[in-house]
Amino acid sequence: MSVIRADKSHPLLPDLHILALIAGLTLVRLIIAARTGLVFDEAYYRLWGLTPSWAYYDHSPMVAWWIAMGQAIAGDNALGVRLMGPISAGIGALLLWRTACLLWNRNIADRAVYAFNAMILPSLGSIIITPDVPNVFFWGASLWALAELRSSKRNIWWLVVACTVGLDLLSKYSGVFLGLGIIAWLILDRDHRFWLTRWEPYAAAALALILFAPVIRWNIIHDYVSFAKQLARTRGNDFNPKFLFELIGAQWMLMTPVLGGFAFIAVAQGFKSLARLESSPRILLIASSLPFALYLLIHALHDRVNANWPAPLTPVFALLVAETLGTTRWIRLGKFALASGYALLAILSVEIIHPILPINPDHNPIMLTQGWESLGDEIETIAKAQGALWIATSTYEHTGALSYALRRKMDVFQINERLRYGFMPQPDPLLTSQPALFVNSENDAERSINKLSSCIGSTEKIGVVTRKYNDMAIESFALYRLTNVKIGPALYDRKADPSKCN
Repeated sequence: MSVIRADKSHPLLPDLHILALIAGLTLVRLIIAARTGLVFDEAYYRLWGLTPSWAYYDHSPMVAWWIAMGQAIAGDNALGVRLMGPISAGIGALLLWRTACLLWNRNIADRAVYAFNAMILPSLGSIIITPDVPNVFFWGASLWALAELRSSKRNIWWLVVACTVGLDLLSKYSGVFLGLGIIAWLILDRDHRFWLTRWEPYAAAALALILFAPVIRWNIIHDYVSFAKQLARTRGNDFNPKFLFELIGAQWMLMTPVLGGFAFIAVAQGFKSLARLESSPRILLIASSLPFALYLLIHALHDRVNANWPAPLTPVFALLVAETLGTTRWIRLGKFALASGYALLAILSVEIIHPILPINPDHNPIMLTQGWESLGDEIETIAKAQGALWIATSTYEHTGALSYALRRKMDVFQINERLRYGFMPQPDPLLTSQPALFVNSENDAERSINKLSSCIGSTEKIGVVTRKYNDMAIESFALYRLTNVKIGPALYDRKADPSKCN
């Protein structure tokens, strides 16, 4: 094998102005990350970071490992939980630049960085730490490694591809579609089809599976609960094309309206190249994305595709858009597209830190991050007054949010869905035998109490507290004093009813 070395006909790093842009945006994202509260899922994943594992009921483990690294560096706070997100977005932008430079030239590479950072999902989405953040990073890193392979044809790059694909699988199970996409590229690109007769791609696939093997082993030991949960998403309702329009519309808006239009034009041009079997850099991008894109489109014909699911395709969109913006007829409109994208991001960034837009709190996702610290203080005061020594919940969202708001003050345990918490030590029975304060959304609290009646000895409604931003009410919570609460072990059993207390 030859040693890894860059193709010297292409520069390794961008010019200073691109580096300054990436560094500046990374700093802005870190400031926003530090100054805003966690959303529900982030607060839940924070618990994972406190107890890293090889897998979890919900996902692969990479997001937990990233959070644990951030907490080790910056502490158990919003910045620590989110630290790796903005950093990975900055490194990912550099890899994206190098990828575009290898596929085309440095001018298109510059535009790719501009386009990528002007899109909402990679720019602001990288601040919110979820499994999608490492998923986007390692998917993009895989495209970079494939571009190096395509440019140099050095077989050692298959080792890098194996590592990035394996790490992507450790980030999110959708990484399997990336592996299928690489196979599609080798089949569809006649200039690189020769690799199918060589041993390197198969060795790379084996190595990627070896990296993923601990997650497979974890699932085998734990009744395949994580695989089963994610595979259940593939089951949908009857044919309903409205979800397809939702998918397309959401991705269009997340790429910002004008850039989103260019993205659809660029994808159409890419499919033309694929149909004509042209020897084009577009083939790598379209073919490697094809299996995942087809899955999303098929899923959208019978069920909703969450807006974050297509996130790994964002680097592909940015690369294709960058090439399209370089054509003469689109140059002026392209500049407007980028300018409008950054203007929208600036408005959204201000809104995240200081919500000022006249949007109803029920429809403003920014409000998910507001008011938790003061709510936690109020709940702690009431719990002590009621002689309650711990907080009980019935949803993972409230468990995560209240655990973060009450960190180092009071323990928070979810009574039901105990299989979500098998990575954590079992709650101390001496503590849970004491009275608890049950916290639930006011409009759902009574129903939740009734469903959990077999797990509770007695209940007494205490009152209602409200999460606020300044003087504006966001969400009301009903409080109940509970005694003789039963919390079962975290059994990884696919046949168990997760709504019960085991």
